[in-house]
Amino acid sequence: MKRLISFILLLSLLVSLCSCDEYVSSFSAVGLVRSNTSHSFETSFLSLEGQLVFKIKKTEKGTEGDINYSVKVDEGELNLYYDIYGTKELLANVKAGESVDSSGGYIEGGKTVYFIIEATEGTRGKVSVELDK
Repeated sequence: MKRLISFILLLSLLVSLCSCDEYVSSFSAVGLVRSNTSHSFETSFLSLEGQLVFKIKKTEKGTEGDINYSVKVDEGELNLYYDIYGTKELLANVKAGESVDSSGGYIEGGKTVYFIIEATEGTRGKVSVELDK
């Protein structure tokens, strides 16, 4: 009986550990600074390569609207994606020396959104996103 209970507890633990978020950050960075609240984030970096993921939520229920974002890249190339319903959508593609300050996408109130930053080797820049503006 003890073995059965131990097995069930172990199985429960494994299931809970394996049920992770859909996206995982996998990056190497120098000078990375991140700041986020429940409905916005901002990050800047001297060098970034790989995938950096943020999970935020449109806190104002009963409202819908655009994603307000700003992306600036001094060197390299950066793609900013968002995912709300299981489909990764491109918000911005920015190359060396370019910047974008815009709004786009569509978010319903109370929904959680994944933002995925994909950067090539040696990318230097800044990204900020706000949902409740």
